[in-house]
Amino acid sequence: MHGFSDEERDRIREELLEVGREKVLTYGIKKTNVADITEPVGIAKSSFYLFFDSKAELYLEIMQQEANEFIGTLESELDGIEDPREGFERLCWCYKEFVENNPLVQQLFREDDYRMFRDDVSPERLAEIEQQSVAEVVPHVVSLQERSNGLLAESDPVTVLGVLGTVELLALHREDYDEYEDGYYERVQELLITTLARGLTAEPPT
Repeated sequence: MHGFSDEERDRIREELLEVGREKVLTYGIKKTNVADITEPVGIAKSSFYLFFDSKAELYLEIMQQEANEFIGTLESELDGIEDPREGFERLCWCYKEFVENNPLVQQLFREDDYRMFRDDVSPERLAEIEQQSVAEVVPHVVSLQERSNGLLAESDPVTVLGVLGTVELLALHREDYDEYEDGYYERVQELLITTLARGLTAEPPT
């Protein structure tokens, strides 16, 4: 690849991902340019495009690494849980903690960064990413559905994921809740998750 050995190519790619993550966390996606990423790695700005089609594609790969780690955590947290209510609650808490503890996710949903990201990635690519993320979590939802007789079992798995999205949205707006009262956000999240789990897994009336 333009004078890079396989070993150099692998090293440079990893360094671009590492530096890109650091720069995005510090300055945001919009304010980070390609030169900011390539200079610390020691390659020309033009060489960046030998590894990634765009800055947005670099960010997508960084997020994919984060997503893979999340799926691993999810599998570990759900392992051995038989009760569907407990399992759904655990699933919700995993999503909550992922958003709360992942500054990259929080960064993406800042207004300017999100708009730039949407503009730089084709609708087809966005659809591909969405389908991939759904496909990785759906089996865990289906597994819970198979052990439930309530609304959870009757609902489309993708719709259930949409319900989980309410937990994520709340986490993204944590600061707004914290401004109201200390501990208010946590109380609201706990009530939301408990209510969702109880309601979706409750036995249907006879």
